[in-house]
Amino acid sequence: MNISIKLKKGTNMKIPEKVKIGFKDYKVNKVDGDVVFNNSICYGAIKYDDGVIDLMNINLSEDMRQCALIHECVHGIDDLFKIGLTEEQTEQLGKGLFGFIKDNPEIFKE
Repeated sequence: MNISIKLKKGTNMKIPEKVKIGFKDYKVNKVDGDVVFNNSICYGAIKYDDGVIDLMNINLSEDMRQCALIHECVHGIDDLFKIGLTEEQTEQLGKGLFGFIKDNPEIFKE
């Protein structure tokens, strides 16, 4: 089951059941409860060794859920390529990518 977010010009952006980051496949779980990481409630969390991204499925707008997925994918890219981003850098890059994708859906059309 996919969660769709309406973008400009009627384009849909979906939260898939899995994403591929480099050579790794990550299952995307929509959690009907709290997502906890380091004793904090988060919108999402990535488990590198398990190949899982958990996203909070309640109490979030669709935009926030999609942004959380992109944020966790940035963590996955950072881990894979050993970039060394801070959490603040990851937050800002995730928000920036989300805004870019949302504001420019025509780029991704065939």
